[in-house]
Amino acid sequence: MRTNGSNMLDVLQEVRDGWRWRELWMTLGWRDVQTRHRRSSIGPFWNTLSLAFFVTCIGSLYGGIMSHPMSDYIPHLVTGYMVWVFLNALVLEGKDAFVGNATAIREIPVPRTVYIYKLLWKNLIILGFNSFVYVAVVILYGVSPFPSVILLLPALMLVFLNGIWVALLLGLINVRHRDLGQMIPNAMRLAFFVTPILWYPDSVTGIRTIFVDFNPFYYFIELLRAPLLGHAPTTLVWAVAIGITAIGWGVTVPIYAHWRRRIAFWV
Repeated sequence: MRTNGSNMLDVLQEVRDGWRWRELWMTLGWRDVQTRHRRSSIGPFWNTLSLAFFVTCIGSLYGGIMSHPMSDYIPHLVTGYMVWVFLNALVLEGKDAFVGNATAIREIPVPRTVYIYKLLWKNLIILGFNSFVYVAVVILYGVSPFPSVILLLPALMLVFLNGIWVALLLGLINVRHRDLGQMIPNAMRLAFFVTPILWYPDSVTGIRTIFVDFNPFYYFIELLRAPLLGHAPTTLVWAVAIGITAIGWGVTVPIYAHWRRRIAFWV
């Protein structure tokens, strides 16, 4: 596979051009949220209720199993699961970024990154609705996220940068090899249980620490969870997250540059 520098610059230009269409993808993203809850009395707040129900049921069970006080475990669970729902959606919807918009890609001349920005914006909105549960937990258990919560902004920017390359890469592969669409959901279900969401990262010892040390989801969850709980992410967490971002873009840009013109034919 040979890709010249011009083609790779075209990829970065497509990313930039997609951002310039933000009025379109912001409208489409909000419409997707509304459509998902059409004819519902409370609309997107079903996301909030679902998270609250999960935390109430799982928190009361696993809080006892983990032998941690509820004032410690519930904030850990709420922030971890809330961030996981966000990351999980970016991966699952990212793989369908092109397949799910096949008709529009063939007929509407807009940058394909518009559909990626749309899913990022849509899931940011859902994260916003889920954050109502977080606010309630913060008040109930007296958690003070300040001043570290300000680090949430650069952390979210880093997550978004990863969301773009993940959607470009998985979306491209899924267009050509549809079996990927069946494999990823199963892999994500497994990843949920081996990621420190229901349990604490320091609760594992020995060889089991590989589920923390070599788990990329852990670093991105901790990148967002720590500021929400009033802690600054460690230098290691930042370094690994930035490293994954650099490697991801380094791999994705030449691959996408080489095959991107065939997407309209494959979808």
